Amino acid sequence: MTTRIFAALAFAGLLTGTATAADLYVPTPDQAIVSASRDWTGFYIGANVGYADFDAAHGGDDTDLATLNGWQGGVQAGYNVQFDSIVLGVEADLSAAGIIEGSDTDHWNEDAGINGLATLRGRLGFAVGDLLLYGTAGLAAANLEVYDEAQTIGGWVAGVGAEYMVTDTLSLKAEYLYTNFGTVDVKGYGDEFDIDGSAVRVGVNFHF
Repeated sequence: MTTRIFAALAFAGLLTGTATAADLYVPTPDQAIVSASRDWTGFYIGANVGYADFDAAHGGDDTDLATLNGWQGGVQAGYNVQFDSIVLGVEADLSAAGIIEGSDTDHWNEDAGINGLATLRGRLGFAVGDLLLYGTAGLAAANLEVYDEAQTIGGWVAGVGAEYMVTDTLSLKAEYLYTNFGTVDVKGYGDEFDIDGSAVRVGVNFHF
């Protein structure tokens, strides 16, 4: 009987000690459920590559199109400043491109289209740990060449993106951009076209 009493008391003491230890347990930072957001403040430079699909509506008629599509790739640079989880930034990029009409030559020649693009955009993002989700909008310019007549056209651009910090200085990003150049008097063709389109790009940034 005495042995059983001592055994019961020992077992109760063990349970009490375990409960007390559990009450005193404090998780380490590595075990926290929600991690603090990474600081995105600073300058960065990088490179991107993507695919674009544009339409040029002859006289604004959406049933009378010159369809332009192809690759684009270039470099970007920007600066971010972070307030808690909100990230504000500005980014400029310059790309070479082969966004051309190709074999569909109902309007322009086969190599006609956009061979260069540039944008200057603001960015507004929300940081969650190493992930940054953002919207972006600003100004766009392109070099349009039709029948060996080159001209610079301007418009606006807007889109969304996501960027993930892989290391303290390296991030990967993916974004969608819609660009609208409005009504353009195409010199090589001698008539007006409404030009707009979309691009999907992936890229890498190096942060300082």
